[in-house]
Formats: sequence, C-alpha cells, structure tokens
Amino acid sequence: MTDAAQANVLAFLAEFHDAPDFDRLMTYFAEDGSYQPLVPTTAAYVGRAAIAQILRTQYETYYDCRCEIHAVASDGRFVFTERSDHVTLHAGDRKVSSRVCAVFECGPDGLIRSWREYWDTGDVSKQMGIDVQQVLTATVG
Repeated sequence: MTDAAQANVLAFLAEFHDAPDFDRLMTYFAEDGSYQPLVPTTAAYVGRAAIAQILRTQYETYYDCRCEIHAVASDGRFVFTERSDHVTLHAGDRKVSSRVCAVFECGPDGLIRSWREYWDTGDVSKQMGIDVQQVLTATVG
C-alpha cells in the first residue's frame, strides 16, 4: 500500500498546487477524510465537502501556488512530505513562501483519510505583513 499511497499523495499535491479543480481534488480523499490546516492550532475539516470548501477559502487569499517538494517518506499507511509552498497573495501581489511538513494517512485503497500540516505562522505573518491571527483567518476562514 505504501507505493499506492505515496503516488496518490504526490498526484494530489501536484494538482492542488496547479490551478486546482476542487471537485476533482476530492477524488483523492476518502468520503470521511479529514484535513487539519495547522496542527495543533486549527480544527480538522471532515468530509470531502468541508475539505473542498476550506481549500477554496485558502485560494481566496492567494494564487499561483507552487509546491517545491524537498523530501517524501512512506511507512505503511503514512506518507510524510517536507515542502516549500510559494504563493502570490491577491492583496498587493506579494510573494510568500513557507516550509511545510505534512502527514497524510491513507486507507488500503490509497485514498487520503487524514491530512495534517505543520508550518510556522510567525514566519508567514512577517512575510504577509499581518499578525498571526489574520494568518489563521486567511487559512481557515
């Protein structure tokens, strides 16, 4: 399952960061999959509709999202990625980059059951020129 899970996660990330079709993206997730945009600060969004909506909300803040993957590791049902996300904010066309570590947990079918992300809100808030609470609002609506 590790190869199928890793392939599914990498395909998901490629589509997510390239002019995403949010409905298509949900085909990578189990029906009851979850996404937690910032562990431990934010709650998890459960179900395809909730995940699609929060991803749409994120894209209201930025565009031109490029994902630079630095490392990928898999162990059983888990896929770990280290990447840099580079985006352009709608407000002022400001470029922001963030190092992100993510943990994906996949089911036997390779579909994503859980996606958890870890990144530095302080660094992102400095780049955006706003306070951390505003970063969280932009991330989770």
